[in-house]
Amino acid sequence: MRTVARALALVALAATISPGPARAALAAAQRTALQHYISALVSGHYDAAFAMLSPDERRYFQSPANFASIFAADRFKIDSFVIVGSKSDKLGTVALVSERVEFFDHARQTPGRVTAKVLYGILRGPSGYVIKDPLHPWRALAPPGVTGMANGLRVSVRKLSFYTGRLEIVATFANFGDTAVTVLPYGRTVLRDQSGKTFPLIASRLGTLTDKTLYTGLRLAGSSQYTGFLTFLTPDRFLPKTLSLTIAPALTDGADAPFGISLPTFTLGT
Repeated sequence: MRTVARALALVALAATISPGPARAALAAAQRTALQHYISALVSGHYDAAFAMLSPDERRYFQSPANFASIFAADRFKIDSFVIVGSKSDKLGTVALVSERVEFFDHARQTPGRVTAKVLYGILRGPSGYVIKDPLHPWRALAPPGVTGMANGLRVSVRKLSFYTGRLEIVATFANFGDTAVTVLPYGRTVLRDQSGKTFPLIASRLGTLTDKTLYTGLRLAGSSQYTGFLTFLTPDRFLPKTLSLTIAPALTDGADAPFGISLPTFTLGT
């Protein structure tokens, strides 16, 4: 996902690009290719940027529309950029770019701005240099109005990110009551597609696949909320027509029984 979270996830990798004299300067053709690619993103010409990706990246995204969707889902826009470093080996070149970006903060539901350092690969292609822009979903959506509520607890789907073999759902859990609620979505949460097929949650020690707070149990005080993610195991190129999500169990302090929240079925289109 091209989001602030994605950019920050690259910080550790970016640190491997030494600022010292051992750093390899970009060749003029490499710098030009990278500048053209990022400039296409700045101007919103995602079809032009897609055409500059490496063959592997183009196969991954499948289409310019899928590629553009990852920016639309986060309302992501690069305002300015500066190439600040690079490192080369026999496999290619990695460039470090400082970007000033605008985005939509799904947790706070407000616009945001940040300066982040992002890595791009620069590879030699059959007719010039091509770009590798990794770690994105191959498709992303921010479906409007997908909200369910029960016993004062509201769950709102903010974003869907389709990766190879998994679907990540960003959701906000908001307690509108005065009594604390505990949510254990790794208990009986169910995701279904239009055929009724269900998909299991991925429970892993990897923070990129499993939200630790939701896995161990989210306790929400009255009038508080939390935005996290749930990752489901899916076919490699999962492209459902509709999805429905039921979050369970949740238990209000002092209540006799847990409850679940069923969100309305939402259509994903093509």
